[in-house]
Amino acid sequence: MPDSAGRDPGDTRDAQAPADAAEDRPSERIDRGIADFVRRAVSAGVGAASRSKEDIMRTAAGEVRSWLEHMNLSDELAKALSTLVIEMKTEIRFRPADGGKLVPQTTSDVKIKSSEP
Repeated sequence: MPDSAGRDPGDTRDAQAPADAAEDRPSERIDRGIADFVRRAVSAGVGAASRSKEDIMRTAAGEVRSWLEHMNLSDELAKALSTLVIEMKTEIRFRPADGGKLVPQTTSDVKIKSSEP
């Protein structure tokens, strides 16, 4: 005999229907679709960022390599040294030691100045 909602109490399909229907509700399908979309979008974003980082590092390494290949180190060092003035003051004194030998005593002072004003 059907109950007040028109369901047959012996029909077990009705007891499982609310659980199955909840999974198939349009709002839950939309939520699941949005979650899948967000997961795929985040995954694509992380992948793109990783590829971008690798591209940037590859480009930077190529630029540094090219710069080092075209740089003449001896000329650059000569330019740097030509702008310096090295002032050295050295004193050497010979003092008598035990046994009549002379022993040198030295003092030195070194100053490095830039020759550019």
